[in-house]
Amino acid sequence: MPSNQTIRKFYNEAITREFSRDFLFKVASLEVGKLKINEKDLTYVKAAKLPERTLANIDVKYMGVSFNLPGVPTYGEAAGYSLTFYCDAKSELHHKFLQESARTFNDGSSTGAYDIAGDDSRISLMQLDKQLEPVRYFQLIGASIRKVGGIEYNIAEGTGAPVTFEVSFGYHYFTVTDPVKPTRGDGSTNAPLFNTTYESINNNNNNPFGG
Repeated sequence: MPSNQTIRKFYNEAITREFSRDFLFKVASLEVGKLKINEKDLTYVKAAKLPERTLANIDVKYMGVSFNLPGVPTYGEAAGYSLTFYCDAKSELHHKFLQESARTFNDGSSTGAYDIAGDDSRISLMQLDKQLEPVRYFQLIGASIRKVGGIEYNIAEGTGAPVTFEVSFGYHYFTVTDPVKPTRGDGSTNAPLFNTTYESINNNNNNPFGG
């Protein structure tokens, strides 16, 4: 039987389902330890990615034959999830991250707040549609700062291009939820809210992915 996955089928599916574009993404909030990055600062995010999740493979042998079983999950970049930021003219955003790093562990005093990050310490990400409405929410739970990257300048051959820096965070796991639109008294809906979404996570049998 010939395949029905034809060019015309692809074309029709593409019209119906469209594509996610590389800029339809937003860091909605970043609250890590004592650091709370506001909406204005988050407009300086240049690049980010969705986190990954992998199930370990368990190799079970019997009479020389391997059977591959799924094992426990690991979160690929949980030890170092990176965000790239544009650097503002006074380097204020970069300095905020340095302050949080020093608060977490101050090598001058050998003290710090390097305890286990709770679930109120999180990075919230949004996939967006072409109307900039949320398609799906991702929340990195138990986030804490790791690396504050340097800022590279090119004094001799610079072109005036904006400089950037990277910041990485550790986290425990992430959750995924669909948008939830709370209803007003008149029956209309507000824009999706993370608070409402997080309630649906808590009430979902502790499954971080819902369902």
